[in-house]
Amino acid sequence: MSKSSRRDFQWVAAADAPTRWQRRFWVTSLSLVERLLLNSVVTGLEKLPEQGPVIVYYNHTHYLDPFTLSTRFWRRRYFVPVAKVELEDTFFVGPALRANGTIFINRGEADLPALRGMLAVLKAGYVLVIAPEGTRSPTATLIEAEKGLGLLVYRTNPVLMPVGIWGAQSFPSAYKRLRRPKIYHHFGAPFRFNLPPKMSRKEAETVVTDYAMRRLAQCLPPEMRGVYADPPPELPFVEEI
Repeated sequence: MSKSSRRDFQWVAAADAPTRWQRRFWVTSLSLVERLLLNSVVTGLEKLPEQGPVIVYYNHTHYLDPFTLSTRFWRRRYFVPVAKVELEDTFFVGPALRANGTIFINRGEADLPALRGMLAVLKAGYVLVIAPEGTRSPTATLIEAEKGLGLLVYRTNPVLMPVGIWGAQSFPSAYKRLRRPKIYHHFGAPFRFNLPPKMSRKEAETVVTDYAMRRLAQCLPPEMRGVYADPPPELPFVEEI
């Protein structure tokens, strides 16, 4: 597959995308390995909407985060993760992510093919999985998020569901004590923005991102909430799902 053709991500939003054998093989294999090697504690996942467009967004502190989170959707819903473009050509990981159906994004620039792919996923009613911070936090606490989450909400108005992840720092040192690393996934309550019609895109990006990240912070231990430690404000246009 050529580089140019890889930049067209519309296929991950196709009607037959959830049933592709490559994706089913990858997700099943990853889920089985995760259950064998890790001790995962999951709370709140039952709140995930069974249908309709959803953005599941998470804090990013360890390279395992997106992989362990992906296994939570096994046999539940079709999901499309977003990853940095640098992973696309890495040994083993790149082909596996492509088989799963991943949108690779160039960070720090307006990546229109990736944006079109993400919008297509949401408009098709699927689950999009993103890390709004755009990179791993060097302090294991929340750092300032990019505005991409706000743009997606402004354009598609999906349900949002935060998930706090922690504990991966014990990988792989826990094996020295003959224990499986314990990793926590705490899913928060889903919600949706009903933005005022007169709100500009720029304002929406700021309001949505700040509020959503404060909701995410509430899913984490207090010491990990970082720059979003203050609780989210009460907004009249936020709807609990």
